[in-house]
Amino acid sequence: MKKIYLILIITLFLTGCFNNLTDSDIPKGYTEKEEYYDKNGVQDYTDYAKYTYKTKDIIGSNKDYNKVTTDDINNITEYFDDFKSVMESKDRLKEYDFDVTKITEGDFFRIKTKEGESIGDSKYQKFDNYTLYFFDTETLTLYYIHNNI
Repeated sequence: MKKIYLILIITLFLTGCFNNLTDSDIPKGYTEKEEYYDKNGVQDYTDYAKYTYKTKDIIGSNKDYNKVTTDDINNITEYFDDFKSVMESKDRLKEYDFDVTKITEGDFFRIKTKEGESIGDSKYQKFDNYTLYFFDTETLTLYYIHNNI
């Protein structure tokens, strides 16, 4: 019987069933996390998470992240505004607490999007499928948002 439990536990770890976030792009080293996943999502889903770090060095030294410039602020804000409207439409605003005034020059971000890629006879639009990682250097918090329709 113990072998069955051991095999079950190992299988759960290997398949990732103990970790809802399958995105490996969240840098390790965070000290706290809050994760809110779309309970009804299978292929189309909307996820929000935030991770707190002790220092900005983990994100700041990561080559996949860009430093926010004045020119980036509007674009990043548009993603968060779209995401907030999706969370509102799904009656999940109680899980979402991001304030766009946190987006300032010197923070860090990364955007993964399918914008422009083909999907059948059409192409993905800007807010059809995206993942945004935003690191607020003042609170040392990495915000993760993902939405796809």
